[in-house]
Amino acid sequence: MSPSHVPARRLLDSSDPPQCPLPALLGEPTQVACSSLCGGQLRVDSTAALRYFVYPPAKADLKSGYDQLTYKQRTKTSRGLEDIFAMCLKSKNSEQLLDVQVITWAGIVKRIMLGKKMHLNVSFHNGILYIESHCPPEWYIDIGTSRVLSIRDPQTYWGYNFETLCSSETPQGPSGGTVNLQTHFSVAVVRKIGSLKLLLVGDVDCVKPEYIQNPGPEHYVELKLKTFEQDRSRPVLKDKWEMQSLLLGGRKILVGYTNKAGVLRNVKTLSVRVSHSAWRQRRIDWAARVLHSLVEYCGQAQQDEGVLKVWRVELGKWYADIRELGTAEERALNPWGGARNGILPVYFLKGLRRKLAIPHLASAEARERALNQWRRPRAANPVDFLEALRPK
Repeated sequence: MSPSHVPARRLLDSSDPPQCPLPALLGEPTQVACSSLCGGQLRVDSTAALRYFVYPPAKADLKSGYDQLTYKQRTKTSRGLEDIFAMCLKSKNSEQLLDVQVITWAGIVKRIMLGKKMHLNVSFHNGILYIESHCPPEWYIDIGTSRVLSIRDPQTYWGYNFETLCSSETPQGPSGGTVNLQTHFSVAVVRKIGSLKLLLVGDVDCVKPEYIQNPGPEHYVELKLKTFEQDRSRPVLKDKWEMQSLLLGGRKILVGYTNKAGVLRNVKTLSVRVSHSAWRQRRIDWAARVLHSLVEYCGQAQQDEGVLKVWRVELGKWYADIRELGTAEERALNPWGGARNGILPVYFLKGLRRKLAIPHLASAEARERALNQWRRPRAANPVDFLEALRPK
C-alpha cells in the first residue's frame, strides 16, 4: 500500500492518558530576532516596519481613506514558513533560533490551544519539528511577487485604519498616516510550553516606547477593534485575545469600539493576566499534549536516508489525526517550484549545513545533532543529489 493510500490514524484524543507532565507551564518568553516586511521585501533583524503605540484621536472616522484604497478584494493566502526560514538563516542570533524542538507560527499554536479545526503539514529534521498550515494550492502566494494583502469589505478596512491610528513611526507620534498593507513587523520568540522549547514567530501591531532600550515581549501591544454589539455577545472574547498575546509574551491589549457607521466611540486597555485561569490552563495543556505527541511520533518514525517525510495532521476539538503523505501530495504543497525535502526548501537545508558547521554559530548539542545527520553517505542525500543536477 503506497503512502498516499495510508489512512489517517488517531494520534491523540482528549480522553487519552497524558504523555507529558501536566499542568504544562509556560516558560519566560525571549525575543531572539525580528523582521520587517517593507514593499514586499523581508529584512531580517530590521525594525524598519516597527511602529510605536499612541492613543488614537477621539471619535475618529475609521472609514476615511477606504474609497482611495487600491486593493479591495481579499484573496486567501498562506505565507508558509518562508519568512521563518529566512530569519533562521540570516539573523545574527541563528544559534538561539535553531536550538529548539518546534518551529512554527504563534497563530498555529493559538489555534491548537483553542481546539480549532485545521490541517497542518509537518516534517521532522535534526531534532526539530517544523509545522505549517495546510492550504489549497490556490491560497499560496508567490513570496517574490505578491506580498500585498487586500481588503474584502469596509469593516476589515476599519480594523487596519484603527491599527494605523494607534501607532506611529516614532515614539513621540504623531499617530495616523496612510493604511499600508505591505508593511508588517514580526518577532521570533523562544519559550517553553511544558518540557518543549518552541520558536514562535508572529506579527506585532506596535510596541511601547520602552522597546527602544529593551526590545522584549513585555512591550508588545495588541490592537483589537469591535462593535459594542459584538463585544456584548461574546463574553469569552477577552480570554481568546489574551491567549493570542500571551504566546508571544505581550502584556497589553488596546480594544477600540465603534458604532455601525465606523466612528470610534471608545477605547479600553486590557492587561494580559499572567496567572492562568482553569479555562486557559486546559488549553495550554492541550497544546502541550499535541506538540509532544507530534515530536514523539515524527521523531521516532523511520525515514529513508536523507529523505524527509511529510505528515498531514488534522486537528479538531479535542483530537489529532495523522497520516503520511505520498509523493504526489507532497509535490502539490510546493506551487512555487524549487527543490524541497519534506516541507523544507533545499536552500534552507544547505544554509543549515553551512551554519551548523561553524562552531560559534551553534551550541555544541545542536551542532553535533545536525552534523551527525549530514555525515551520512552523500550519494543518498537529496540535497547534494539535486545540487549535482543543477546546470553549471
